[in-house]
Amino acid sequence: MKNSADSTVQQAPKKQGPIRFEAIIPLAIVSGVIALYFTLFFDGHLRRGIEYVATRVNGAEVNIGRLDTSVWNASVVIGDIAMTNPELPSRNRVQIGAMNFHMIWDALLRGKVVIDEASIVDVQIDTPRKTPGYVLPVEPVKEGEGFSDKMLAQMKDEFSGNVLGDLAAIAAGADTGEQLAAMGGDLKSTAYLDELQKSLEGKNQQWSARVAALPKGEEFTALQRRLAAVKLDDLKDVAQIQASLKELAAIRDEFDAKVKPVGETGSALTSELGSFKGSISGVDKLVRDDINDLQSRMSLPSLDVSTLSRALFGMDLLGKVQQARGYMDQARSYMPAKGSKVEDEKSKPVAAPERSKGRNYAFGTPQGYPRFWLRRAMISSRLSGGASDLSGEILHVTTDPGLIGKPMVATLRGNFPQQGISGIKAELVIDHTTAVAAERVVMEVGRYAVSGRSLVDTPAVGLGFSKAEGSMQLVAELRENNVDMRLANRFTEVAIETKAQSDVVREMISASVAGLNTVTLDANVTGTWDKLDWQLTTNLAKALEQGMSRYLKDKLDAARARIEKMVNGKINEQRKRLYARQAELESVYKSELAKRQDQINKLRGELDAARKKLDDRQKALVGAQQQRLKQEADKTLDKLRLKF
Repeated sequence: MKNSADSTVQQAPKKQGPIRFEAIIPLAIVSGVIALYFTLFFDGHLRRGIEYVATRVNGAEVNIGRLDTSVWNASVVIGDIAMTNPELPSRNRVQIGAMNFHMIWDALLRGKVVIDEASIVDVQIDTPRKTPGYVLPVEPVKEGEGFSDKMLAQMKDEFSGNVLGDLAAIAAGADTGEQLAAMGGDLKSTAYLDELQKSLEGKNQQWSARVAALPKGEEFTALQRRLAAVKLDDLKDVAQIQASLKELAAIRDEFDAKVKPVGETGSALTSELGSFKGSISGVDKLVRDDINDLQSRMSLPSLDVSTLSRALFGMDLLGKVQQARGYMDQARSYMPAKGSKVEDEKSKPVAAPERSKGRNYAFGTPQGYPRFWLRRAMISSRLSGGASDLSGEILHVTTDPGLIGKPMVATLRGNFPQQGISGIKAELVIDHTTAVAAERVVMEVGRYAVSGRSLVDTPAVGLGFSKAEGSMQLVAELRENNVDMRLANRFTEVAIETKAQSDVVREMISASVAGLNTVTLDANVTGTWDKLDWQLTTNLAKALEQGMSRYLKDKLDAARARIEKMVNGKINEQRKRLYARQAELESVYKSELAKRQDQINKLRGELDAARKKLDDRQKALVGAQQQRLKQEADKTLDKLRLKF
């Protein structure tokens, strides 16, 4: 019994103390691991994540030299930011010394990032890189987005400097006659007349069959014989007259039945011949198209200000429009308008499937935060050595503009003296607070240096600015799918550089731009993204047009006259043959119808005369009978008077 009691005492549990080490130790380990991660690895992982996202937005490599976070202060410092220029990977598009962010703990505890205050300092542009940056491959444009390949190719061809190269070739003595002979006779107008010729022969067969099916002359002759057999004279009583009228009506009914298809065929022939003549005259438009097409195929450009303006500055403007479209697409993707498809997709739960088909709506909550919201960022850059002198601010950058109800606004003023840029004034407004997305930018640059700017670079001719001082004013408004961009450039102290394979061409270009020290460019781009209207005017194009016309007008006029002579020579002969064949067939069928019409008219006259003769005879017999009856009545009355 004693042993049993001792065993019971040994198995009793020990009394629990105030500290529960079995819970504290695992929690301490987990907390230590988390603290170790944030201390050693978090900043590096966050830096690489920001680099990855920024690279995709920029389209080229973005590097961050340092990133420091403070959990207790809810702050982030990002320094030495270098954004590669996609068009020139050896240089940075923008370089930023540091960006300081201070976040709100209330938002962080809800899983949101709200930056109350931020500062961006030491901003520079066009700085050299230690090594060229990586440029992302251009993603194929989805159908319905951006410019289609066909439209882009058409605009590039229209805006290229080939027009000056073609003019230079003509000025250098290119033989347009050999070009014209090599093109052969594949003209749309000749093909059109060939088709009309086939159509005319087809109609000839139809008309021949239709005329052959008409009543023959013998049928009308037979009716004439029947008419001659009708008794018209020596009719003694009304019964005889009625018998003749009945026979005459039968002949008339048969006559009308035979006359009807003749009249219908004549009307149809007249209508179709008139329509065919109109078709022949329609070749005139195709002749003009053939002439214009041959001029284009012979590289025979129009020597006008509009065409030359597009050749000189069209590609620059196209690049700006493409850049604006790219920025617009990014803004609408990362800051979707309220109720847009992008916002609907982002508002869907990640894993929860839809219960039924429908539309998802995102609703704000009182005191709620969007996923990301930069309330305000101050830009201040006062670098030693005059690298930059900037000031500005950025307000309300957010992933949900509809929730906060405020558009993003960015303003910037300053200078970049090292790059020769001064007088920068810019304002950007991105208003995605409603279902109608709208963006507006107003930008002015008082002065920027231009060096080695090529405007035209073809094997035949080159034209550009070796140096100049430029200024620019840009106003762009994008609303939904509508575009309205206005650009005004002015270049002063211009030194124009020309090159050409031919001495004549070089002399022509140089003489045209001699004394031109100031170049202006005004451009308007309006319409929708799938149908833009480009309006460009520049005094450089006007100077080239006036100068080159003295050299090229006679040659261009001679080349156009040669084209017109060749086309009209082919068409006129073919058109004459077609008119002659049409006149021949018209004469044949109208003659055949005229013969029948003569018989018809003669027989109709005889029928009308016979009917009139019978009607007159009937009236005479009826009158005579009435007279006899009256006389007999009078005699009867006289006899009655004598009796009474």
